[in-house]
Amino acid sequence: MLGDRETGTGMGSNTHIERITATAAMDRARANALRKYPAPDKDGDRLYPLASPNCAPSFQIGKDDTIFAIGSCFARNVEKSLEAAGKRVLSREFELGEIGESLGDAANFFNKYSIHSVANEVRWALERDTFPGADLIYPMGRGRFCDSQLGMAKLEFPLDDILAFRHRYLDAMAQVATADVVILTLGYVETWYDTKLGLYLNVPPPNPLIKEEPDRFEFRVLSYSDVLDGLNEIYDLLVKHRKKPLKMLVTVSPVPLLSTFRNMDVLVANAYSKSVQRAALDEFLLGKDGVDYFPSYEYVTLSNPSIAWSRGDYRHVSPDVINRIMSNVLISYVEGAEVDLAGLAPAEGITPDALASSVRMMSKLEDFNAIIDLVGKHREMADSDVDILLAEASALRRADRNEDSFVALEKAVAAAPGRPIPLERLISMCRPLHRKDLARELMVRHKEKFPGRENFRERIDWL
Repeated sequence: MLGDRETGTGMGSNTHIERITATAAMDRARANALRKYPAPDKDGDRLYPLASPNCAPSFQIGKDDTIFAIGSCFARNVEKSLEAAGKRVLSREFELGEIGESLGDAANFFNKYSIHSVANEVRWALERDTFPGADLIYPMGRGRFCDSQLGMAKLEFPLDDILAFRHRYLDAMAQVATADVVILTLGYVETWYDTKLGLYLNVPPPNPLIKEEPDRFEFRVLSYSDVLDGLNEIYDLLVKHRKKPLKMLVTVSPVPLLSTFRNMDVLVANAYSKSVQRAALDEFLLGKDGVDYFPSYEYVTLSNPSIAWSRGDYRHVSPDVINRIMSNVLISYVEGAEVDLAGLAPAEGITPDALASSVRMMSKLEDFNAIIDLVGKHREMADSDVDILLAEASALRRADRNEDSFVALEKAVAAAPGRPIPLERLISMCRPLHRKDLARELMVRHKEKFPGRENFRERIDWL
């Protein structure tokens, strides 16, 4: 009988991603509770409004494990969430000096939009003799320079200072070999290539340089094998230079192309960009212990657009969705997280931030029954968060459950006695419940605690 999974070379060979007997496939399908695509009347809440794809962790992030994240801008979201959860994130620990400080959020230097720009930085950081040095710094005239591996910023510093800064950056990048866990986020496959240096760039070369040397730079769209080769190069570099076992989480950024350089609709170009990387990852995972795929891309792109995106566009992922994604990462991967979260199983667990985010998203969609159900499943956690309690009270009121709404408001008042809104809503709820005597008592308390809120008291003319 053939094994459960073929061990392909992961180098674009003709092996199958998987090959098992028909009997084994049937047996496994019967045991897979998540094999059928959700429908409105069955498991629909697993897809809409917020998709919740499952993952199968092959490793755990220990309590004291350090983390290094690299890749597109979505990796910065991952870093911030993990840091907020108390994890030590090495890719946010750096000192880049005056040049780094002059350019604002230095973490943006770590944004790598194509697989080859990631491979370049890892190779140069771990094998410093391969770094091109001054050849990588493009002159822009008038004492200005550009490094197309780091971004579009014009560097108005002496070349020696820029090179010293560049080596500090690579020192920070070298921590990818010492971190316990590496997180890699893939961005785009529309890339730029410097034929003179023989390397891929992270961002387009500056226009003055294109005009000066029109045949030097090429625009390239990566193929499946290009992406796979890049992934394997990074993996081989990490394994070669690490002294501890590699634990690696790979994902595809849900952030779409802003625009395309291809002669086609950006919607079509973006679909190729994401799907070819997503496909390559499945082959990349073959035979690599401790390397997992996490479905961030699916979380966002399968969810209701009304809650998936922020900033009034369809490109920047909502912080609330990021909270939900990272909640799943924490609960699935972080050792002991399920104990910290009231003993809930990973499939049922949720972090406090993610619970609050979910409630906000459902409020936007006016899905009041979903709010009531979700809060009910996480009662203990919800009772310690006044904003969740207020949202629950509002949802219960909209569901004509005024008595239950009143109870939620009482909890909100107890959870935040220094905030006027919970008490004011509790007073207002006394009216439909015909509890005028209690409302008068609460009004006395309101005047004592919040004397400056007389506008509210003036509006309660029904007393």
